Amino acid sequence: MNSKILYIFYFIFTCLLMNQNSFGSSGGSSMSEDEIKNVTRENVTDKNDQEKLSKAAALLSNYEIEAKKLLAMLDETKTNSKLIQNKTRELLNLSEIVIQSAQFRLPQCNNYLIKTLELKENLEKISHEVLEKDYHHDGALPKAPGECYHTKDLFVHPATVYVLVRDDPSLANKTKMSINAELTEVLAHTELVRQLVIY
Repeated sequence: MNSKILYIFYFIFTCLLMNQNSFGSSGGSSMSEDEIKNVTRENVTDKNDQEKLSKAAALLSNYEIEAKKLLAMLDETKTNSKLIQNKTRELLNLSEIVIQSAQFRLPQCNNYLIKTLELKENLEKISHEVLEKDYHHDGALPKAPGECYHTKDLFVHPATVYVLVRDDPSLANKTKMSINAELTEVLAHTELVRQLVIY
């Protein structure tokens, strides 16, 4: 049992390390306080815009809660592919609304995020390899500043989970470990999204 847990931690660490190395072209996995302060943002003065931003803040918190629930589901024996895909759809829907706020607050990310959301139409047919190349590594996305990457990931990681489960409804251990890595990584982005979009 202990060797299995060690293997899982090793796998997650390796995935995160590999993804960290590939972040350079897409904006990095973290930003310094100075980098965050220097990001160009639309000012929020209109009451309607303030309300939308408040809603996005609540939805981002819900996103974190639901992503953690999905992580916990991986350890439950009664979990099946249908339950995971339903929870993944919830994350996709929540991320879309947060992305709409990001498109307003970070206009420099607008085209990049519009193109990201086009992935939704292809979830039933896109291969995992193409998803990785075109959306994780930005092959199908226009050039954008680094701050855009973090919000994109709110959508791309659950989309990847959806595809992983679609391709392996039996939820083999390898698939569960990949899902765990995807969710762990996206949860590392949510606080940055909060700082970039909400504050």
